[in-house]
Amino acid sequence: MITLSDVLSKPLSKQLHKTVVCLKGAVYPLLFGRSFARHFAQLQHMSLESLTMKAENSAVAMAGLQTSFLGQKCCYWLGSDQDLSKKRLEYWQQFLLQYNGPHTILFCTSTIPKKVPDSWLIIDLPDTVDARLFQKIAQITIGKSSSISPALFKETKAINLDTAVMLAQYGVVVGRNEREFIKEWLPHMIVTDTSLFALSQALFERKASSFFLLWKKVVLHYSAPFWTMFWSEQMWRAYWYVSLQRKNRPVDAKKIGYRLPFSFLRHQWHNYSIEDLQKAHTLLYDIEYHLKNGGSEYQLDLFFSLFLT
Repeated sequence: MITLSDVLSKPLSKQLHKTVVCLKGAVYPLLFGRSFARHFAQLQHMSLESLTMKAENSAVAMAGLQTSFLGQKCCYWLGSDQDLSKKRLEYWQQFLLQYNGPHTILFCTSTIPKKVPDSWLIIDLPDTVDARLFQKIAQITIGKSSSISPALFKETKAINLDTAVMLAQYGVVVGRNEREFIKEWLPHMIVTDTSLFALSQALFERKASSFFLLWKKVVLHYSAPFWTMFWSEQMWRAYWYVSLQRKNRPVDAKKIGYRLPFSFLRHQWHNYSIEDLQKAHTLLYDIEYHLKNGGSEYQLDLFFSLFLT
């Protein structure tokens, strides 16, 4: 396995001979995955094609990957396997483990089989991107360094992969309005997953002082409907994570818990009952209903107070 930073820092001559390129990460970075696949195809002087592992007839898709027209080779981007059923996931894994061409296949996953052949290149994706890696991502996304990097990393220490791709592209299109973009828009665009992750972690750890300090910083970046949806999803995932763990189904639990904070996944979940999480989700549903009917946004503060105590 090789890190993304190393891949983007060194020539890819050896990696170009691999037939399967696997991007391993906890979360599927859709924008980055497509951008990296395009970059990889360009290095190989191949066209980039897209297929999905979710296609109803997987056998037809697999047959296409094993044939070429007049010997022409392509790079195929398959997207992510993270939402596949267990049966389909095993079916594709078996195919990819045995695949030896003629094309090059790229895909994203959160789990790697115990034994993989030498024909695989596994790239470990980071959870966050710092200033140095951001410039490397800009190089493969827009073909040059990004001029907004200094201002960006004054606002935050790290962003996620998809945000890095998006902001690198924004830096190109704003042109002469770059100064205005940095001053007026950039601070509102970098409420990162890291910030939301830290906020969620403080709530599940019931650290009231840390939580409300973070909440004060980010609350105005999104409307109340966003927050009720965000917290509802957190409670829903936490409910099923706890439920599946207690049914001794850790693989299924891992799939449902990928947006939850690490501390909850490791040990905090033991402190929660599915009944409490269900009540929290129901309360958020009621709050959303009242908000849509003219209710006060301060009901969310009531939810936090009850949950933290």
